[in-house]
Amino acid sequence: MRRKSFSSLVLSLVLVLALSTGCGQKNTANPGDSQAGDTLTIGSMTIEENLPVLVAQQNGYFAEQNLEVKLLTFQSPVELQSAFQTGQLDGMITDIMIAALLKSSGEDLRVASIALGATPEEGRFAIIASPASTVKSVADLKGKSIGISNNSIIEYVTDKLLLAGGVNPGEVNKTTVAKLPLRVEMLLSNQIDAIVVPDPQISYVVSQGAKIIAEDSQGENLSQSVTIVGKKTLNEKQDALQRFYQAYTKGVQAINASPDQYKELLVKNVNIPESIAASYQVQHYSEPQLPEEKDVNKVLEWLQEKGLLKNPVDYESFVQSGLY
Repeated sequence: MRRKSFSSLVLSLVLVLALSTGCGQKNTANPGDSQAGDTLTIGSMTIEENLPVLVAQQNGYFAEQNLEVKLLTFQSPVELQSAFQTGQLDGMITDIMIAALLKSSGEDLRVASIALGATPEEGRFAIIASPASTVKSVADLKGKSIGISNNSIIEYVTDKLLLAGGVNPGEVNKTTVAKLPLRVEMLLSNQIDAIVVPDPQISYVVSQGAKIIAEDSQGENLSQSVTIVGKKTLNEKQDALQRFYQAYTKGVQAINASPDQYKELLVKNVNIPESIAASYQVQHYSEPQLPEEKDVNKVLEWLQEKGLLKNPVDYESFVQSGLY
């Protein structure tokens, strides 16, 4: 009897170990099936694109998804990109130009969604002439100085707006002024003929007497900001990303339904000059979607022409579907 009982005990232990091993293998085989209580860390500059995330945090939409989302803001694009490249961030809100350059340099990333720019009206950029300038049209910019940041989405938009107005980009004097506040200061002190900036800087300089010469809010869709994620995060936290976008969508819907309700939150968290805060309009945000292939390809072609792509980038390996 004792031998029989001992044999039965050994057999039971073997079965338990086998079942435990089988369960462990199942979990390991599905690293993307993340569990409740996940954390995602998103990096960004202090920009309007952050508002849906801020609203989702404030209204508890992430908590409803058993998800903690940390939004880390940076004052320097270099610091932001460094944090992403060193694995400190799961995702980063940036422009599609930077995303393409990082991808081309070997960074294993995917574009997960558009942050702003699903339509031309979202996230506008403009060429703006100084208050004392005689420039009234794109044609008047020939031979004039335009403050930009080179090899960037700013320069890309500049080239496209000039061409749309019948001016070859080589016919203007592009002046590199990388820091946006300095670009604005130079314009308002009439040290430069024109600059290219996004909102809220457009609204601010116009309130100070500057003049919009051309903008990308009509016609061809030129400027898009995007949320990118690393392949490691996609592999390990795909379920968390799907829950992120469910909450993010609710944030977008809340903003579009009652934009004025979230104006204070926007002003508090985005660099909107105090002098225009009261009149500044909360813009429309689109629900999560990928940039169109034709828009991406135009950016890639421009980068290729300027010799900025270290390696080719194609649309299919650049974007990530299936998250919403």
